Amino acid sequence: MDSSSLRQLLRSAQQDEAEAKRRRLTLYFISYVGGTIMAFMAWINMGTNNPLLVGTLAGSAAFVYANVALSHMFPRVDVFYYLAGLVVAFTINGLVYTGGLNNTGLYFIFPLLFIQIVVVRFKPAMVYVAVTMGIAIFMLYNQEKIVAEYPAEHVSRFLIATFCFICVAFIGENFWHQSRKEMLRENLERMRQANTDPLTKLPNRRFLEAVFFERAMQDPGAHFPLSAVVVDIDHFKTINDTYGHDIGDEVLIHITRLMKEAVRTTDVVARTGGEEFLVLFPHATLSQAVKLAEKMRKVIEANPFVEGDVNHSITASFGVATALTDTNLHACLKQADDNLYKAKNAGRNRVVE
Repeated sequence: MDSSSLRQLLRSAQQDEAEAKRRRLTLYFISYVGGTIMAFMAWINMGTNNPLLVGTLAGSAAFVYANVALSHMFPRVDVFYYLAGLVVAFTINGLVYTGGLNNTGLYFIFPLLFIQIVVVRFKPAMVYVAVTMGIAIFMLYNQEKIVAEYPAEHVSRFLIATFCFICVAFIGENFWHQSRKEMLRENLERMRQANTDPLTKLPNRRFLEAVFFERAMQDPGAHFPLSAVVVDIDHFKTINDTYGHDIGDEVLIHITRLMKEAVRTTDVVARTGGEEFLVLFPHATLSQAVKLAEKMRKVIEANPFVEGDVNHSITASFGVATALTDTNLHACLKQADDNLYKAKNAGRNRVVE
């Protein structure tokens, strides 16, 4: 996992907690309140000679209730937001076409437009509103094709007010989104610093526990079987004692580069301690993980650290284990750690499964 992948994973984790919850709760609230209002309006208009209006309101209310019910069943599916925007477009143009009660339907357009802007994402909302108003304007200037009758002065004033309302609503939404992006960017940078080892720029233990493992538990099909390899640089204390901690830091950076080059782009290399690393292989069996660990071991052994007068050969020990499901992830990590100590006790520079 490179730095861009780490940033993307942190961004998605952050956005999932805030933006998804905001949009979902907004959809629920607007759907229940709006559906109830439309059903009530359909009921009070049942005694009028406008069955098309009653049908439009009742049908919209039924669709809204069905849409929000399905969104409860499938909370991660975005299509329900766009369906809500479509039913708002249908309701708006239904009101324009029928005129509502005594041709007062135009008064209800403003809150419905605002719902469309809020529920649908910002850029798609522009398309939704443009299409919705385009159809409405066509009907208002071709009244011989619709049931309602609107005086010309009402139409012009309505369109001017609507245009002003749409501009103000989108300006407000735009500034809100821009300020939110700025806050997300700042929070993302803080999250990146908190979840990244400052020396090697690798993910740290906090990232593994707070982000990666949480994501794996929520979506096991995308991660398991998950193999873990605990890596420990052999005799690292000797390097620090012999050359100093500055050279020790350079050795850690050197080892980091070698390991990242030896693994797949989907794998995660993290620094979990002083000279200890944890490498995670999503969708890798035990035999595959052993081969990848052996590849890392050979690469490290074949590339000594060379800088100035320092030419020091380096080896590392590896403990490997595999979690077939999310239920034995912690047991897998413990087993990999135990296997590392077996490798060290057996003479180091080896892979133990």
